[in-house]
Amino acid sequence: MNRLAWIVTLPVALLVILFALMNRQEVSLSLWPLPWDISAPLFMFTLGAIVFGFLFGSLATWLSGGHTRQQLRAARRELAQARDEAAMTRHQSAPGAGQAIAHRPPQALPSAPES
Repeated sequence: MNRLAWIVTLPVALLVILFALMNRQEVSLSLWPLPWDISAPLFMFTLGAIVFGFLFGSLATWLSGGHTRQQLRAARRELAQARDEAAMTRHQSAPGAGQAIAHRPPQALPSAPES
């Protein structure tokens, strides 16, 4: 984590911890059409709402990026296919393609003229 992330994360974490410690009183939550009444500390409802918002936002972001991910997968497939075709073309245009390559013995280097 870089320094800027720590500068932002540490104060936010400290505020969340202080909020949880200062709001431990029991509260009752009832949602109108539902017959249930839930009792829990206030910080549990608040942190639960934050977590729900984070998860809902993450899901919405992931779903909205589906088209882009699909385009990237298609582009990767096309790139792999083009690389395969280029490799096949190189292999076929190489001298002696499909034939055994004859190895020649190394030739002696010419010697330098003596003066």
